[in-house]
Amino acid sequence: MINEASPHPPNLPIKVMSDFLKKLRTDVWRTSCARYNASRRLKRREIFSTISLALFSSMSVAVAFVQRIYAVPASGADNYLTALSACLGIFLLTISLTEWGASTGAKAEALYKNAEDLNGLQRKLALQLSKLEFGQTLGWPEVDALAGEYESTKSSCRHNHEPIDDSYFRAVKRASAEFLNEDGSPAIGTIAAKLVTLRWHWASLWYFASFWIVIVVALILPFCFPAWWMKP
Repeated sequence: MINEASPHPPNLPIKVMSDFLKKLRTDVWRTSCARYNASRRLKRREIFSTISLALFSSMSVAVAFVQRIYAVPASGADNYLTALSACLGIFLLTISLTEWGASTGAKAEALYKNAEDLNGLQRKLALQLSKLEFGQTLGWPEVDALAGEYESTKSSCRHNHEPIDDSYFRAVKRASAEFLNEDGSPAIGTIAAKLVTLRWHWASLWYFASFWIVIVVALILPFCFPAWWMKP
């Protein structure tokens, strides 16, 4: 006979199992969405790098034409454009090899596929939780198998998302019940969420944006010193 003052032991394992599955489902949700975000970030970087490299290549050709048509031989302009054209060529070769070795597009595809696999596991967990809510039994070996499937699915992708991808997910979903404080307020404030969003978008652009700044400065520098530019 069960003591009325004590908790109900028959219901305790189901409650513990349900809490564990909910925690596991949240972990799967976070990981899959973080990897979706990583895939999107890497694809955006790949597009930006492709456009940038094409324009850098065009600039190197344009500089050579400008030098040939407008620069007086052996003048300051001629020497500067020669050096700029050579530096652009070396720079373009180096960055092209670096981007080729980074395999950004392949990483984005692998992360997207892994996120899709994790989504399938998330739906399976939701089904098991529904069974528990309707009173169906679920053995601990089955729960342990689901946890093992999460670990194996997550580790099947040799590429991992960055912390900023998970932070961006939590910033977007900051009003979800899983990410609220005990008093019901979001764990991430409005300003912090906007800053995280800005950092995530900037993360895919800053690398080539810094190159653009250097090249633009190099192109406008002679116009800041016209006397040196026209010096024979």
